[in-house]
Amino acid sequence: MKQTFLTIILCVVASLAMAQSFTVYEKNKDHGFNIEDVDSIVFSAESAPAVAPEPRVINGRWCSLGTSISWLNENTASYPLTKGYQTRVMEKLAFKNFSNKAVNGGTLSSAISAVALADYYTIEHGINDWGHSTPVGTIDDYINNTKNGTFAAIYRQVIDRIFSRNKKARVILCTPRKAYGFNGYLPDHWYDPKDGIYLQEYADIIRQIAAYESFPVADFFAECGGQRQLDNWSYDTALHPNDEGMQIMANVLIQAFEKILGE
Repeated sequence: MKQTFLTIILCVVASLAMAQSFTVYEKNKDHGFNIEDVDSIVFSAESAPAVAPEPRVINGRWCSLGTSISWLNENTASYPLTKGYQTRVMEKLAFKNFSNKAVNGGTLSSAISAVALADYYTIEHGINDWGHSTPVGTIDDYINNTKNGTFAAIYRQVIDRIFSRNKKARVILCTPRKAYGFNGYLPDHWYDPKDGIYLQEYADIIRQIAAYESFPVADFFAECGGQRQLDNWSYDTALHPNDEGMQIMANVLIQAFEKILGE
């Protein structure tokens, strides 16, 4: 390899020696030189600037249901954020249409009437239900459609509403991102109970519903920060993600989308 490179250089130098002048082309500019004015020639190469890959085009509509964490995607100008997790997802997965139906401060019940017509749905709920101490319920509340006001029973109403809009809908369930504090709205640690209810209980029932329905899970609870990282990955203490926290959420959701987009 070294011998080949050396031969090429010698050929170039020999060609220049036989010429009276030569031209150097550099970044859309050209420079002419007379041979007698040149003392030496140094060859160098610059790496081409990295080009971001084109996003994968998804011929489908995405409806995002959720809390203020999802609502922030269209409201970053008023907060210390550059973009939300959904925009970051669409930099990799370019959906034909996107509608953000998240409700600022909303509990899961707010998603029932917010469901828009779409092909793909994501549901990011649980943190405000914990803040408002919504009873978690059981998988039987979901299966039997008890309508008893528990988180599990309300989830059944949301899913039924989605499939009433589109029988072929693909749904991703998102466990709640861990959080704490926020001026006493939540306990001092994500693992502390609020009125006897643990945040993990909402994450667990979401996973059970997903397993029952064969839905993929974007496990924000497991993968988007614990007590040590939440303050650094939130712009407040410690509920709403900052740019780094939003990117981590986007990475997790992209992995979940890829499970159904490849089918």
